[in-house]
Amino acid sequence: MRQNQNENTKAKYRIILADDHAILRSGIKMIIEKKEGLEVIGEVSNGQDLINMVKAVSCEMVILDLNMPIVNGIEVLEYLHDNHPKIKSIVLTTHKEKVFLKRALSKGAKGYILKEESHDSLLSAIHDVRQGKRAISSEMTNLIVNDYVSDLSSSLSIDLLTPREKEILALTANGQTSKEIGERLEISSRTVEVHRSHIREKLGLETQSELIKFAIEHNLI
Repeated sequence: MRQNQNENTKAKYRIILADDHAILRSGIKMIIEKKEGLEVIGEVSNGQDLINMVKAVSCEMVILDLNMPIVNGIEVLEYLHDNHPKIKSIVLTTHKEKVFLKRALSKGAKGYILKEESHDSLLSAIHDVRQGKRAISSEMTNLIVNDYVSDLSSSLSIDLLTPREKEILALTANGQTSKEIGERLEISSRTVEVHRSHIREKLGLETQSELIKFAIEHNLI
């Protein structure tokens, strides 16, 4: 009987919680330990205590907030990545800004979950990360996908322009008139107007300010 108990204890997947809000930690612990096979073996309220605990005890996963006193979450992730690469980490945070997600992932986080999400989302993230997958909040995933689509669309837009159209766009964004551009490029002002029309049509831009912004974003001026 004692042997079976030891085997069950050994089989537990060991997790450390790090958050400076004790009530939140207590709630997270209850959620996690309702799931068979998971065990919270330690709780800390700051990043330095988390680093100390990781040095002292053996665990498979750390769930941490980014905002912690003494040593913040990003610094802890960097420490874990460099010194305990086998420990998987999930960020549980209120930060919805893409910069925090990107920094956390670049420092080795395998999961990024928002605190406002459901209990099942956290448990699902633990399961996925445990299996070697990444787990990112659907809201944050949508932000990244939208950024990618926007960048892709922008890249395709500039590629639609001919070298001459790029040249005319740059001069237009610099405030030159069709006549001035024509004289500089040794073409008629009418030809410049045709090019400008094609540029607006290809890019879906109408106003001068939109053209200037596009030219700046693509290093044309």
